Amino acid sequence: MTAPHASLPVHEAANALELGRQQAARGDFQGARRSFEFATRCAPASFDAWFLLGITYMRDERRLEALPALRQAHRLQPDQLDAMRALADAEFHAGLPGDALPLWQSVVAARPADVDARLKLGETLNRLGLLDREIANYQDALGSLPESADIWMALAQAREDGGDRTGAAEAYGQAMRFRPGWITPLGGLLSLQRKDPPAELVEQALALQARADLADRDRALLGYALGKIQDSRSLHAAAMASWHDANAARRRTSGEYDRSQAQTSIQRLMHVFDAAFFAREAAAIGHLDERPVFVVGMPRSGTTLTEQIVAMHSQAHGCGELPDIPLLVKSMGNRWPDNAAELGREYLEQESARYLAAASRHAPANALRLVDKSPLNYFNLGLIALMFPRARVVWCRRDPRDIALSIYSENFSLDARFATDLDAIAHSIALQTRLMRHWQSTLPLPIHELQYEALVESPEPQAKALIAFLGLPWESACLEFHRSNRPVQTPSRWQVREPIHARSAGRWRPYAGELPDFDPESFPGPGADRSD
Repeated sequence: MTAPHASLPVHEAANALELGRQQAARGDFQGARRSFEFATRCAPASFDAWFLLGITYMRDERRLEALPALRQAHRLQPDQLDAMRALADAEFHAGLPGDALPLWQSVVAARPADVDARLKLGETLNRLGLLDREIANYQDALGSLPESADIWMALAQAREDGGDRTGAAEAYGQAMRFRPGWITPLGGLLSLQRKDPPAELVEQALALQARADLADRDRALLGYALGKIQDSRSLHAAAMASWHDANAARRRTSGEYDRSQAQTSIQRLMHVFDAAFFAREAAAIGHLDERPVFVVGMPRSGTTLTEQIVAMHSQAHGCGELPDIPLLVKSMGNRWPDNAAELGREYLEQESARYLAAASRHAPANALRLVDKSPLNYFNLGLIALMFPRARVVWCRRDPRDIALSIYSENFSLDARFATDLDAIAHSIALQTRLMRHWQSTLPLPIHELQYEALVESPEPQAKALIAFLGLPWESACLEFHRSNRPVQTPSRWQVREPIHARSAGRWRPYAGELPDFDPESFPGPGADRSD
């Protein structure tokens, strides 16, 4: 952003603002930004100039670049609610939920019946791990908005995170009551009650699934949920048909997986982060803190279970899936990883400190290990090694056929394009294995392989080896994680509220004919059962 010069004629600011508005209206965001930046130079005390510049960056999905302009607009008019909520949104998406929180609280205080503000406040509290306050926010909102289906829906999801199955079902039902025909709570209720769903709800969902005019977003939600119900009833052909239907709808919505792009990304990481790189960059280190533990692997490979085991230790803290490292990589854009060698000590120390503040936000003072279980951080281990050269990595591995089936049957985010095609999932698993083998040979970080099948078959010796790898004394409570009331915000939220069991191992077998071939290296452990 160009520095403002007060000497420019102030009347030119009005012309620049009007031109910028016209450019933004026709979608010329680059031109609009230039006009609004010129206006800030003409009139550096103009709230409109700074606000419109920030909003234009936001509309162009460039939230990090929007922050300085929106912060300046907020400084100029601290009580202006539109600027306050725009800044709160930008702070949140820049990975600064702690800065977004007081802003959303101020917006809600001024507009307590603003549904969007209530939802954004709840999302921010959720990101900060303040589940009780998130639920209280929704319950308070229902005092003045008792028929808001959106608030009831958010409350249902928060109650699920907290393990309140009965309360979640009630809230889903209220969301359906106040917005008849809304598919999202129906899908949530079916997923929640998949072992014993009400027959009328299943019939309703099947009738909707059969409609040719059902919107793809709704088709996907119902397909994932119905498939799980059919799977629980051993109706395997029907389950796979539902998942095929759901994933085809999701592909139409979010696009196809780009195999070439995925392969190129892995090759770039391996090219940049070779053994010589870490020898050269040994002096450019971030933080010597030994607490960070990064649990990585394919989604559905046992990362949540692993975190729960460690989190029960009296000297460890489970952070959940922290977004901070992925957001940091995203902020670097196309420069990453080619600019990795340009990251200086000061930058690494700054970002390391910021990450540690997020990771330790709810940790007890005596926590010696902070466990971040964002599975896809396996992409980011090169950066992690620079930020935390004394960190530890746990690589969760599982039979790729069980991973593939579990991913394919799950409602992942729209940007997880690999998750909607079985061949794409197999390709992703192979790339992940290749990259992790590269990290094992080049990273100056210890990496512990943890095999899901071995863990569920022999929990105690595997858990003891895991805790020993983390440098902690063994505590039997680590196998009592199902007694914990910690919030869990992943698809495994209900499985980890049960004692360890092996029922999910080999779940792929009834679907063997539908699954693609897998690279032999994708199978964990020399003793893995690879028979059909």
